[in-house]
Amino acid sequence: MTALDDTLDDLAGFDWIPGVAQVLDGLRTIQTAATNGQLTADATQTLLVLIANPNGPDLTEALAHLVQDLTNPGTNRTLAGLPDEVAKKVQHLGELHVYETAEYAPREQPNEAAGLIYEHDTRGGRCEAMTDKEREELSRKNAEKNKQSLNRPR
Repeated sequence: MTALDDTLDDLAGFDWIPGVAQVLDGLRTIQTAATNGQLTADATQTLLVLIANPNGPDLTEALAHLVQDLTNPGTNRTLAGLPDEVAKKVQHLGELHVYETAEYAPREQPNEAAGLIYEHDTRGGRCEAMTDKEREELSRKNAEKNKQSLNRPR
């Protein structure tokens, strides 16, 4: 059993909340496909960038915006009954979460992993080994490109 299995099992008790069961099922489906060798190198690298993309929209950002919507009385009717001061504080906390996620959530490692997969996908979806020297050079190139990105939070 993996750490992901343990986490998904822990979260399964919350499947009474609309949408949670589908999210957990989706994560299990991806995990099973990877374990069974059903993901191509292209699908793997795309998923890594989809999860955490330093240069554009990703699932990390989508979840942060969901927090923002859930904490906003204008987009979550359940909060309409809160006292105004409490509602404003709740909404502010959601907005802070979006900001801090954009500024501080680590996104470089999955992106770098995707780049390494791309560099070595030479056998139709299977990857060849990379030397330590090649890995260091690719890491250096990725770091340079990340510094040049206009979309990257500073």
